[in-house]
Amino acid sequence: MLKAYIDESYTLPSVRGARGIYYVGSLLVDEQQDEYINRELSALRENVHRKFGIPQDAEFHGHCMFHYKDDWECMYGLHKQTHGIYKAAMRILADSGGILTFRGIRIEQGNEEYQWKVREAHGLALQHCLDRINFIGESLQEDILIIADKVEDAAAQEGRIRYIQENASHEEYEKRALANILFPFHWEDSREFVGLQMVDMALFISARAASAEAKGNDKSQGDKAVLATANIIKSNIRNSGVVFAEKQKITNEIF
Repeated sequence: MLKAYIDESYTLPSVRGARGIYYVGSLLVDEQQDEYINRELSALRENVHRKFGIPQDAEFHGHCMFHYKDDWECMYGLHKQTHGIYKAAMRILADSGGILTFRGIRIEQGNEEYQWKVREAHGLALQHCLDRINFIGESLQEDILIIADKVEDAAAQEGRIRYIQENASHEEYEKRALANILFPFHWEDSREFVGLQMVDMALFISARAASAEAKGNDKSQGDKAVLATANIIKSNIRNSGVVFAEKQKITNEIF
């Protein structure tokens, strides 16, 4: 049996009037890979705690690390060091051999249907992500346990997926049968699961990298740093709706 850690992310449009992208990402691991990620990321957390004073139970969270919030407030101003920590975490993921899958749905802002569209986008992105996960599980002849970050409408989202699965014999749902996905899903607090923290970081940096890549020749130094970090895990990503083609030199420093 494999585990799929699933998280969500939203990327704001870079240009007024454009559409933002609602992402759902998955980290698919076997037992050995899961144990490796737990062990190595816990060791990294302890190392950062001793060097910089983050809480011993700090949560690795992409947005908070980039914006020095919550457990990462003490890192404010230490941009190079924080970037190094992020890269170290991504190297752990890369070395684990875990499989990443991302799916994104574009949605428009600034209208009365916006909140509905956000909820609908989550469901669609989740469905597309599960389709890909199931395909991998089927090819490996493995069932997949879903561990997802808590969302407000978890029951509704899972209910929709169940409906599609139960009606898979109907022609229009034939390709959506999730035979290798185990129900019910486990909706959990990301603070308690290192795998959820890892997929959050991977999804966040990959979404940022896709936005940076779209800038063409107008990339800032920060954009190039984001691309360098995202490229660490590029070989782990399978058939995803996130593209960042530019390759950057990846150095080996950690802090």
